[in-house]
Amino acid sequence: MIKKNNFDKNIIFDSLKIKDVIQILQKLPYKFCLVINNKKQFIGTVTDGDIRRGLLKDYNLKDKVEKIYNKKAFYTKKKISQIQVDNLLNLKKIAFFPLLDKRNRIKKIYISSEHKEVKILDNYLLIMAGGKGKRLRPFTKKIPKPLLPVDGKPIIEKIIISAKKQGIINVVVSVNYLANKIKNYLSDGSHLGVKIDYIRENKPLGTAGSIFYFKQFKKPLIVSNADIISNINYSEMLKYHKRYNSYITIGAISNYEKSDYGNIFFKNNKVIKIEEKKEKKVFINTGIYILSPKVQNFFIKKKYCDMTDLIHDGIKRKKKIVIFPFHENWFDLGLKEKYLKHKKKRYA
Repeated sequence: MIKKNNFDKNIIFDSLKIKDVIQILQKLPYKFCLVINNKKQFIGTVTDGDIRRGLLKDYNLKDKVEKIYNKKAFYTKKKISQIQVDNLLNLKKIAFFPLLDKRNRIKKIYISSEHKEVKILDNYLLIMAGGKGKRLRPFTKKIPKPLLPVDGKPIIEKIIISAKKQGIINVVVSVNYLANKIKNYLSDGSHLGVKIDYIRENKPLGTAGSIFYFKQFKKPLIVSNADIISNINYSEMLKYHKRYNSYITIGAISNYEKSDYGNIFFKNNKVIKIEEKKEKKVFINTGIYILSPKVQNFFIKKKYCDMTDLIHDGIKRKKKIVIFPFHENWFDLGLKEKYLKHKKKRYA
């Protein structure tokens, strides 16, 4: 249970825009907000999940949060014990709920007694770090791409630190180009609080080929490129993967593209309408995936494999492949101009 003055930052007005709520959530230790109206009355809640569902429904980040918040959120007007709190949370399968006064204003918020602790996950994180980084030359001539510094630390170290904060302590790094430099720097991972194993690619195996040599994963495997920095919530992505019983879950972030040309819409060669330079919402592949252990069957006959091969094969065989829309920070550092833009910026 948290007293109100400890979660004032979790309370937001329904007039805020979705993009503003995203920025607030990223800074909060508890990833939820309580929504109030202009009379400061509690009217609902908003979480990462609500935002992800809103993105899938094609809402714009400039829309107000009133479009996506949960209007049927549970609350109580009676003071209860922590045991009762835990029982209610388990029964209703929620992570928090508020205590309200007679005017429906927030007095306290109840959370699980276990909520503060980071749960250690037994899922593995596989980082694909075998590429030559040709698009980053000359920086990668003597330094492998994963060891290029961003804000004073190598990209791959930042990926591992972010994962460790979320309870991931089992890491496998697939290496090829300048492999010894990566292994010498990371060692066994004990200095970072994780356990690191390595897959040595004696020849290029593609962006997913090293999975063939990784036999340990009996549970969903998290896979990440080694040239990205993100605050993605792995735990939420794993829950999402499980909820949809997915074969492959692809981390995707929404972006808006604006055509330089007018779009022509026609039917049976007859023009219906023309829209001039309209902005179009698309989802970008972030290079972060969760794979079901069943994908290992794909590698029986094929050792070289790009991730796109694995995905296309799954689609062909009618496997469930879903996107996990996320709104957290994400930066692709695989191109020279993008790396130069971000190398001195500070990231969590």
